[in-house]
Amino acid sequence: MGRVQTIIGVVMLPLLWWVSVDVLRLSNLLLFPTFGSVVLRLGTIIQSGTLEADLVATLYRWVSGFALGVVSGILAGLILGSSHTLRRIFEFPVEFFRSMPVTAIFPLFLIVFGIGDASKIAMAFLPSFLLMTVNTSYGVTLADPTRRRMAKVFGATPAQIFFKIVSMDALPQIFVGLRLALAQSLIVAVVAEMFIGTDQGLGQRIYDSYLTNSITTLYALLIVVGVLGYVMNRALVLIESRIIFWTGK
Repeated sequence: MGRVQTIIGVVMLPLLWWVSVDVLRLSNLLLFPTFGSVVLRLGTIIQSGTLEADLVATLYRWVSGFALGVVSGILAGLILGSSHTLRRIFEFPVEFFRSMPVTAIFPLFLIVFGIGDASKIAMAFLPSFLLMTVNTSYGVTLADPTRRRMAKVFGATPAQIFFKIVSMDALPQIFVGLRLALAQSLIVAVVAEMFIGTDQGLGQRIYDSYLTNSITTLYALLIVVGVLGYVMNRALVLIESRIIFWTGK
C-alpha cells in the first residue's frame, strides 16, 4: 500500500502539469511549456551526452561538501551536546551563521577559496555543518537520563555510556539533520554553480538556459535537479530505516 501511495505522489505532479498546460492550456507556453515538449527536450539532452558531465560535476561538489559537513558537524554536535558550558559558549556563533543565507556571503567564499571547485564545496559544506551541529547537539541533550544512570549503576564507563547510550539516543535527531542538510547543500551547490560560474554543472546549465531564453531546457534541467534530490533523499530514508529500526516501535 505504501508503494502505491508513493507512485501516486510521483505521478500526480506531471499529470497535473500535463492536464493544466498540454490539455487545458491554462498558461502562456512562452513561460510554462507543455510537459510533452519538456520531456522531449530532456530526452534530447540525455542523448547528447552533455548531461552526464554536468551531473557528475554537480554531484562531486555537492557530495564533497555534504560529506565533510556531516562528519565534522556530527563530531561538533556530540561535543557541544555533551558539555553545557561549550554549548552556551558556541550558541551565538552557530546560530549567527545558521541564520545567515549562505548565498548572501558567496563573495567571501570567492575571496577565500577562489573561483574553482573549492569555493562551491565550501558553500555546500557550511549549511551541512551547521545543521548537523545543531541537530546532533539537540539529540544528545535529549538522551534518556534514566538509561544513563542505570548504565552507570551497572558499572558502565563514561565512554561506554556516551557511545552506546547517548549516541544511539541522538541518532533519530541526527538523521533529521541529515535530511535537512541533504536538501540545503544541494540547493547551495546548484546556486553556487549559477553565480560563481563553472565550465560544467547543472547550475551553470540552468543559468545558461535562462540567459539564452531556452525555456524547455530550463524546465528539463529543473526536473533533473528535483529527481536527483528526491532519489538521494529516498536513499537516506532507506538507510535510516535500516539503522534506526526501533523508531516508532
